[in-house]
Amino acid sequence: MPITCHRPTGTVATTTLPAPAVPGSRWGRPITGNILKKRIKRTFSIHHWCGLIAGMFILAISVSGSILVFDDSIDEAVYTREARLEAPTQVLHIDKSFQWVRAQNPGWDVRIPSLPTSPDQALLYELRQGQFRKWVFVHPETGQEVATVPQAHNRLTYVLLNLHYNLLSGTPGKIAVLLVGVALLLLTVTGFILYRKSIVKVLTFRQKVSFKSRRSLYSGLHRVIGVWALAFNLLICVTGLSLAITVVNSALKGGNKEIAVPQVTASVDAAVAEARAAYPDFVITYVRFPTSADGKLQLLGHLHSDPSYYGKLYSKVQVNYQTGELEDAYFLRDQPWLDRFLTVLHPIHFGDYAGLAVKILYSFFGLMPGLLSVSGFVIWYYRQQPKPERRRPKLTRAA
Repeated sequence: MPITCHRPTGTVATTTLPAPAVPGSRWGRPITGNILKKRIKRTFSIHHWCGLIAGMFILAISVSGSILVFDDSIDEAVYTREARLEAPTQVLHIDKSFQWVRAQNPGWDVRIPSLPTSPDQALLYELRQGQFRKWVFVHPETGQEVATVPQAHNRLTYVLLNLHYNLLSGTPGKIAVLLVGVALLLLTVTGFILYRKSIVKVLTFRQKVSFKSRRSLYSGLHRVIGVWALAFNLLICVTGLSLAITVVNSALKGGNKEIAVPQVTASVDAAVAEARAAYPDFVITYVRFPTSADGKLQLLGHLHSDPSYYGKLYSKVQVNYQTGELEDAYFLRDQPWLDRFLTVLHPIHFGDYAGLAVKILYSFFGLMPGLLSVSGFVIWYYRQQPKPERRRPKLTRAA
């Protein structure tokens, strides 16, 4: 505000006072359109570069994750002949097969990933040694070998799992997947900022996709797909980052420890029966044998009363492999809320806590990040193309 004052000499001096702060302004300066444009431009730049750098990796992780939702069903379909018994059986004897499986495979981590769920299903042993896998199918009652898959690490689902977890590159790939997860989170947040005004229109089916050009077509599809997949992408980002941090932390702790499965003198069948009697609500779905002398026999599973999103194998009962005594019970429902929350992120990411309908939804929306990567790249490609020059109409003499 200019103020005029008269000096004694007759000259006139003018002084300008600072303008009063406008409510809602920053440090006394109103947020003009230029500042808003700069912020939007900066947000778009983050969205742009994250998509270009991580787009190819997001596509690979997206496609592999959509298939891995059905990993158990795929394995069952591929190895039906090996897992099927000629005649049904009514009894399960783990003791008759474990000792010779252990003796024939020294230096391998021995596990039972799932107990038979039907009388005509064989008992499956999974042997692990680093990235190598071996499957041994045995008769549940007699303990005799039915079939062996010596290179189970070459099966489709395991290759896709390695692609999803480490881009087939070991520890460096695990770190890269973690960084890709961070990039996807930034893409989700910046995409929400850029398209926030279109969310209501898209969800109410009032957002139209223009077919005037390929660029406008892909731009419209990018907006629509991004809005519909926003919540799912955020869910997958948070749960996936939790898993990636755990995987990277485990990989950076050191190399593979030497595996020496000790002589299990206790009866595994008796331990399973005792655990079921002591905890009638506990469903055993997974058996891990000790890999060192100070290890434990672990019976993993879940409680009948647990909600489905607690997963199928995040509770456990530990057994002394020499005496068969039940030593410790770890039930997820009894843990602090933070431990429960961090554990629940894992089954929610996999989508294996519910039935087929949920898996189909996971598989469908799991493709959305990949589609967004493709459409975003196409938009960027067409932006790099030179714009055709407009020809000026020739003027007639009359004009």
